[in-house]
Amino acid sequence: MFDEVWRSQGEDVAPGVAAALLHLAAAGDQPVLVVSRPRPPEAPERPRVRWANATLAALLGAAPGDLLDLAVGRVLRGADAPGALVRERCTRFTVEAVTASGEVRATEVAAWPVPERISGFGAVSERLRVDVALAAEDHWVLQLLSPDDERSRAALRAAEERFATLAQDSPVPTLVSDVGARLSRVNDAFASLLGVPAQELCGTGWLTHVLDDERGRVAQAVADVLAGERVVFDTRLRTSAGQVRWVTVRLAPSRTPGYGAGFVGTVEDVTDRRARENRLAYQAQHDLLTGLPNRLALLEHLGELLPDAACPDAAGVPLPPVHPAAPVGVLMVDLDDFKTVNDGLGPEAGDAVLVEVARRLVRTVRTGDLVSRPGGDEFVLVCHDLPDESAVEATARRVLDALVAPVEVNGLRLRVAASVGVVLLSGEPGGAEEVVRDVGIATHEAKAAGGGRWALLDEDVRQRARRSLRLVADLREALARGTLDVHYQPVVRPGTPTRPHAQLLSVEALARWRHPELGPIDPATFIEVAERANLVPALDAHVLAVACRDLATWRAEATAAGLPHVPRRVAVNVSAVSLSADGFADGVRRTVAAAGLRLEDVCLEVTETALASDLRACRTVLEELRRDGALVAIDDFGTGYSSLAYLVDLPADHLKVDRSFVRDLRGGRGTGAAGAARGGPARAVAAAIVSLARTLGLDVVAEGVETHEQNDVLVELGCEAVQGYLYARPMTREDLWRVLCDGGTLAPQPAGLPSPRQVPA
Repeated sequence: MFDEVWRSQGEDVAPGVAAALLHLAAAGDQPVLVVSRPRPPEAPERPRVRWANATLAALLGAAPGDLLDLAVGRVLRGADAPGALVRERCTRFTVEAVTASGEVRATEVAAWPVPERISGFGAVSERLRVDVALAAEDHWVLQLLSPDDERSRAALRAAEERFATLAQDSPVPTLVSDVGARLSRVNDAFASLLGVPAQELCGTGWLTHVLDDERGRVAQAVADVLAGERVVFDTRLRTSAGQVRWVTVRLAPSRTPGYGAGFVGTVEDVTDRRARENRLAYQAQHDLLTGLPNRLALLEHLGELLPDAACPDAAGVPLPPVHPAAPVGVLMVDLDDFKTVNDGLGPEAGDAVLVEVARRLVRTVRTGDLVSRPGGDEFVLVCHDLPDESAVEATARRVLDALVAPVEVNGLRLRVAASVGVVLLSGEPGGAEEVVRDVGIATHEAKAAGGGRWALLDEDVRQRARRSLRLVADLREALARGTLDVHYQPVVRPGTPTRPHAQLLSVEALARWRHPELGPIDPATFIEVAERANLVPALDAHVLAVACRDLATWRAEATAAGLPHVPRRVAVNVSAVSLSADGFADGVRRTVAAAGLRLEDVCLEVTETALASDLRACRTVLEELRRDGALVAIDDFGTGYSSLAYLVDLPADHLKVDRSFVRDLRGGRGTGAAGAARGGPARAVAAAIVSLARTLGLDVVAEGVETHEQNDVLVELGCEAVQGYLYARPMTREDLWRVLCDGGTLAPQPAGLPSPRQVPA
């Protein structure tokens, strides 16, 4: 580099001469000399020899020292002609070389100017020496080409022709250096890119267009290519108009005979592409509506704050996790009743509310805190330095207070409320997704408490929520594997004082789940899990498939064993979600047919609550299946809001009296309305349902029969089918088969047993 050259040549070497020598490093044994290029007002003075290498001195028959300070015209006639050495780019011309003996030889000279200052781009040969010091001059480097060196001259001409043919009119900016970092040729596209004439870019003028902080890196890249490497790098160039353009430069080494190491390269303007990439990168991590960081950016930010899992030390002992120096709180802000704004005023109004909420939240937090919008009407804040619960409470209340003022949208003043969940990062290893999930749990707790408030996630809530999430995953897997059990509760003709045993009529299929680790899961629990995870259709389909398969098996085995009693049909519960799903009716047909049954063998039980969600869609599907032979039962009859309307609108075959009416039944004296009234309101309701069903030609099944008194009242009212723990709890398929082998009769349970736990039947 320049300092090395300076030290190797002595402290008296002028910067311009030293710079010139840098460009002679690749000249090898070619005849070379450096001549002065006086600057104004010395310009009228003729150029003089400032340095000559041994090859040139031998060519002229003189010692190198004898040539110093001679007028260049004494050595090379024509080199001092007006206009020979005044252009600011490489040039060639013919001269007459005069030897010490006076002999004149025609020769061609390749010349290029050297600025006063230039950074070094390569090593300087140890054989080059100079001991002059002229600080007020620029210099020309002259290289002599012997007229008999036709190959060198032909190579030069060929190189110029190739450049002119391939690059000059090319739309790709192209540059060429014959030796060192100096450009000898550039095409119009490169000149147009910088807005500078080509002749001004030849030499080292192009380097002034490289931004200052990039120039060192560019110099190193050029040094690498001169050393024989191909290089590709991005840099910034400033045009003559002051614009900064990002470019990708590709340089390949090139050696020109008679000149030495140089390079050829192309320059690609990638400013627009980088702008697009930057926009895409921004959009990938920002919410387009509010401009806040999105979910991806939030997760990355949390990932930087969370410690990695404990890593072992050199001895293999796990290191403890690193706790953050300043506790960090994560707050989720979930707008209450935002759906009302969207549905009532339109999405534009909803967007305006979200933008205003985002603006207020940004103003609420401190510098260094993060406000993000992962989606919907949720915002997540990451707030630093919350040392205790009082600081957490102050931050949460500040957030809630920021939303108190009405938001004006289309002339309306809307009140915005929110629920805030808070999680403190504990410093324990964990993932960002887990943190977001936990803060969502805390927000749910705040909403469940009435909304418009904040809640800090505690360990009990966390464990309950995590257990629920685990149940969702495990239930989904159990359904996928088909490992959920199906139990069957008999529907029987009730016993009488003269015939105490009940006779099995049909069965109701009920899902049961024995978790491999947690044991039996209460039906109410896993059904709620299925509803929350949208697994109810899959659960209904599983129960239907297993029930049809078991009924077909019982019938085949009963026929083979000559048993007289098998269930007439199997009843399965169907949700409104399943009924309204596309292809439900076809799915039922396929399942029943695959088991070798007919639709007459299946009863679909639908609750009044389910029917209330979409009566029209449910009626259409049920009518279609009923026309094909399936039976329909209205479950939990009497608990809905429009029971009589359902009887008119729905194609029903059975009414199932809800257990809430059966539970309080007690005997009365006499029959009819008077007897029912004396038996209490429950007996009156049950009597009315039985009478209504008989009038409409519907069968009645009473649910939840647990005592002899309940059974006797129902028999007295004319109910011909009951189910409940008095006769049988839900049982496995094997237990039911044993009942069938015993003739299909069930004895009532002895009185005085503990009241059974209430579960969905």
